[in-house]
Amino acid sequence: MPNTTYSVPEKLGILIATEPNEDVYWCHVALSIPTNPKYGSLNLAAAVQLIAYEWRMALGGFEVQSATPTETFADAQQIGGLLSHWEQSLMDIGFLDPESPKKLMPRLNQLANRAQLTLKEVHILRGVAKAMSLTQRKT
Repeated sequence: MPNTTYSVPEKLGILIATEPNEDVYWCHVALSIPTNPKYGSLNLAAAVQLIAYEWRMALGGFEVQSATPTETFADAQQIGGLLSHWEQSLMDIGFLDPESPKKLMPRLNQLANRAQLTLKEVHILRGVAKAMSLTQRKT
C-alpha cells in the first residue's frame, strides 16, 4: 500500500465490498488486501479486522484497555497452604502414603509453580481438596 496522506472529512463512510460493483466507483479511495494467489480472498470479518488494526497503527496505535480485571497471582505462602491442604486430602483418600511419600509433593509443588496459579484458582483447588476429604470421611 503506498504511503499516501489523505485529509479526512467530518463525515466518513466506509464501504466494504467483496467484489467491485457500482458502489465502489463512487469511493474516493479504494484499497485491496494482497493475498496468497492460492487463496485469492479473505473472509470478510478477517478483512475488516485487518483494516481496523492497520488503521489503528497508522494513527499511532494506543494502549488497549483490558475488558477483564487483572488477575492476582498466588504468592508462595498461598501455594504452600494449597499444597499442605492437598497433602492432607491425598492422605485422607489413601492416595499419598505418609510413610513413603516419594516425590509426589515436590512434583505437585513444581506443577503449581509452573502453572502460575491465580488466587481464584488456588481457592478452587482448595475446594476440591476439601470435597475429597469430606467425601472420604462420609464413607
